[in-house]
Amino acid sequence: MFTDSMAVSEIGDVISKLQKKFGVSSDRALSEELGLSHSGIAMARKKETLPYAAIVLACIKKGVSLDEIFDIESKSKLNDATFNEKKATVESSGSVRNSTEDALAALALVEEIMDDLLEPKHLDAERELLIRNKLRPMLIEKAFEHNFNEIMVKTIAEGALFMAY
Repeated sequence: MFTDSMAVSEIGDVISKLQKKFGVSSDRALSEELGLSHSGIAMARKKETLPYAAIVLACIKKGVSLDEIFDIESKSKLNDATFNEKKATVESSGSVRNSTEDALAALALVEEIMDDLLEPKHLDAERELLIRNKLRPMLIEKAFEHNFNEIMVKTIAEGALFMAY
């Protein structure tokens, strides 16, 4: 489901899954569970975006799988038999990171890259938010695809920004 944009129906599906996993039935209650303002989810529906950072943090706190929420079936899983289990990945240092830690790392990397690239452009807040919301899902996917290689992800982000102007 991570692409450069999400269909409105996919956003609705994600919100429905979140409501089910968090045991709430209204947008307002889900907003509060995610640590957003009481109208956060309603605004997300209206703007056809998702508050990714809030979703990731809340899912980690509640132990909810992001793979389930976003219907992620790893592309590398299809190409690599070692991804038959969604348990943990081993870094080159030998320490084990689970998928939620990977998701947080990808999100942090992407946010840092977007900060570096967008700050010097001095865009108005609305334009910057629009660009961030459009780039974030694609860059997160690319972070996983390129094993968190900051240079590769930053190059992809620069190319996407160049194409946007």
